[in-house]
Amino acid sequence: MKFNFFKNSVGINFQFIIMMSLLNLGITLLSFMIGYFVYSWAIKIGFLNTQVINSNEFSVTTVDFIWLFLVLLTGFFLSTILAFKYGKRYTQPISDLADVIQQIQQGNLALRIKQPHHDIPHEIKSLIENFNEMANQLEVSVKNSTVWNAAIAHELRTPVTILQGRLQGIVDGIFIADQALHLSLLNQVEGLSYLVEDLRTLTLIENKQLRLELEKTNLKDSIEKCLQMFNERFQVKGLTIILNLTDKLVCVDIRRMEQVFIALFSNFLRYSNAGQINITTMATAEHWLLMFEDEGPGIDESHLAHLFKPFYRLEDSRSRLDGGTGLGLAVIDAIIEAHQGHIYYSKSKNLGGSCFTIQLNRINRKTSTHL
Repeated sequence: MKFNFFKNSVGINFQFIIMMSLLNLGITLLSFMIGYFVYSWAIKIGFLNTQVINSNEFSVTTVDFIWLFLVLLTGFFLSTILAFKYGKRYTQPISDLADVIQQIQQGNLALRIKQPHHDIPHEIKSLIENFNEMANQLEVSVKNSTVWNAAIAHELRTPVTILQGRLQGIVDGIFIADQALHLSLLNQVEGLSYLVEDLRTLTLIENKQLRLELEKTNLKDSIEKCLQMFNERFQVKGLTIILNLTDKLVCVDIRRMEQVFIALFSNFLRYSNAGQINITTMATAEHWLLMFEDEGPGIDESHLAHLFKPFYRLEDSRSRLDGGTGLGLAVIDAIIEAHQGHIYYSKSKNLGGSCFTIQLNRINRKTSTHL
């Protein structure tokens, strides 16, 4: 067990040193042993005269040639055996790797390299493990890309079809281009604009290219600013907003947080029953908390596992009619995660409906100081 562990723990360079040292030592020992037996045999049968051995004159005898030939032959076979044993240990995984790469190039993304049963250097073992991990990520990425392309095409189809139909109807004289129709077309364009911006945000975050312009703020102004955009629609639906906001500061990207508020307000407008919505901010020693609560109907537990996944809708037909893209909560989750925070869903203890809680750090990780 210890010997196997040792072989697995050393690298290729050290194994080559071991192999060459063993080869040199083996040939040296065999040279002495073969020489001893050859000369003993030659003397015993009288093939070699001891006077020649004791002579001061240098001469090469037939026995010397036999000895050299046997040493070279033994060294050749020993070298071949060691080279085959150690060479296969190195070349077989690399050959398997080349075959799998060729298969993946041809589209078989599910193929992986099996770990060899025999001992291999840790560099090659690490190479195989890293390659398999990369292949897993590639397969997931391609699958996600396929799903996303299908979902995006599905999302674009409805507004584009409506726009095309309405505009064709205007050209054919079927529809009158009045203000109501213009507003309907504008809503579809706005929906497309939101979809593009949400997709752009998710792509930036997924590729780790979203740059946050962090500022110290209590987000009061941002919350009130975003509420102004929805006040009229909240009143039409019978929603009353109750604010309870702290003056404690937190370091965030204000524009991105306003994007979060707009997405949350859109969701409440789309799904909440008429009644009260509480918006509360509070701070502890380490965290800054923001809570959004409504009076219902809440979210069924069957939806919670998929709640923050892209293109997931609680009520598909209703969300489409209201202009929802199914990306709102996914964008929120991604932006909050980019701030190294978290968003949670729970049942509201105060109002009985939904409660979304955003938790952000009050400690600036770069300076390790409280804000």
